[in-house]
Amino acid sequence: MNLDVKAFEMKRFFPVFCWVFVTILSTSGRERAPLSSVLPVFETYVENARIAENIPGVVVVIVKDGKIAYLKGFGVKVAGKNEPVDGHTPFALASVTKNFTNTLTARLVDQGKLKWTDLVSTYLPDFKLSDSKVSQELTIEDLLSHRSGLPGFSGDSLIELGWSASEIMPAMQKFPMEGDFRETYNYQNILVGLVGPILEKATGKPLAQLYQEELFQPLGLKETRFGQRAAPSFWQKLLNLFQKEDFQPTFHDTFEGKTRNLPKGNPALFTFPASSGIISTGHDMGKWLIFQLTKAGVDGKPLVSEANLKVMRTPHVDKARPGRRQFPENRIKEVQYGLGWFIHDYAGASVLSHMGGMAGTRAVLYILPEENIGIAVLSNLGGMRVSLFPEAICDKFLDLLLKVTDEQDWAKSFRESTKSYYEKYEKQRRLDMLQNLAPSKDLDSYTGTYENDLYGKVDISRSGDSLILSYKDRPQVTLSHWNGNTFHFNGSDLSSGFVGTDQGEIIFSAGRGKSDRMMINLFREGKDELFHRVN
Repeated sequence: MNLDVKAFEMKRFFPVFCWVFVTILSTSGRERAPLSSVLPVFETYVENARIAENIPGVVVVIVKDGKIAYLKGFGVKVAGKNEPVDGHTPFALASVTKNFTNTLTARLVDQGKLKWTDLVSTYLPDFKLSDSKVSQELTIEDLLSHRSGLPGFSGDSLIELGWSASEIMPAMQKFPMEGDFRETYNYQNILVGLVGPILEKATGKPLAQLYQEELFQPLGLKETRFGQRAAPSFWQKLLNLFQKEDFQPTFHDTFEGKTRNLPKGNPALFTFPASSGIISTGHDMGKWLIFQLTKAGVDGKPLVSEANLKVMRTPHVDKARPGRRQFPENRIKEVQYGLGWFIHDYAGASVLSHMGGMAGTRAVLYILPEENIGIAVLSNLGGMRVSLFPEAICDKFLDLLLKVTDEQDWAKSFRESTKSYYEKYEKQRRLDMLQNLAPSKDLDSYTGTYENDLYGKVDISRSGDSLILSYKDRPQVTLSHWNGNTFHFNGSDLSSGFVGTDQGEIIFSAGRGKSDRMMINLFREGKDELFHRVN
């Protein structure tokens, strides 16, 4: 057994043993529906729900007993066009990439290239957080298990605003810590993304080459690629020569209640590609599910050791309770996080899962090891603030498979809760707007340059009867007056990292004369959310 695996404290495994034991007792003798009886009902549900939610395209793959039992595309690649989705249509996996990255790391640990307990500072000496002790003690395992103590999704607003990785890394030390190091679960995207350059330094190979050599090629994932086609490395350019020219995913979001195509995609997926940068198809995700369920290898040798698979599937932090809709309480009692896996129950069955979503895309992966069954759902509309359609489809499948009598229309429930939220939000905003139909001050009182310690400078200028927001080299956006000292803009007009439902609001300080402060709701992180006028 690898020494790193031995180093894991036995106390981590005891609660897992208890949880598994209780789960086995609760699931023993439970009747399962034959897959053949589930699929016709399930397929009808997927298509009806897709149409009701205006999802352009989705692919579903189900594996059972080491084989692809079901693979079908629904809808189209691009809204308004007739090219259908099938099992070979590419989709962006977003954070489902983390499942691949953790597996790649486990494989390199098996090879002795690095250790789970290696310090991040060994590979990235310039990377620092606001807590120097955490910076010194942070390990690869900590990055992958979301237990750094940072607030959840730290730095994601910078990704959404189109910052580069080289700009974001030094800014991370400006984020306050929120939880106890190694005791508090808070989901991260950037920290998992840092594992990418760590693996490159540990092996001396480009990351795209590592995914190809260690995962994609051994498992025959010929329709899976890592990173953008235009990646600068020679290896990636060489790989692109063997890819289909049209092997590009499509992206959609919702704007003003309607589905719209995002022809430029979402470059933010590739800011930290080890966290969100894999593109794949239903066909290849079927192979990935089979590997995860059967622990398959090559030429009789496992791709990842049994010991390190166990490490990945062992809870690394006590409580991981993300969104209630993603983990509905009437089905799921306990949620933990391992390395690249959420570990939870579902109506008494043991489940490992991961989901991913950014502007334009959403994907979900579930496996039930005791049932030897798995499902992946990939959608070309997202992210979480737009739709949880893949989660709804997976939940419906499990309900049918597990013969849950408490019948739920998950797609309708998720859709209506999202719609209700935005309707209440818009109603309140409209009421606010009616309170003060004209700006509280002359427009020139708002113009000027404002600065924030984290985000830098924002310029507010005037053009006729409108204010204009300028930020870095992003497109200039026109501000619409909303209420008093509050102005409005569409977040997606500023950056492709935002979705159509991300509404920007700027609130300027009141008082006579020029405003000396302002706040932008989409610039929501850091120690001080205020922008101060630069004299």
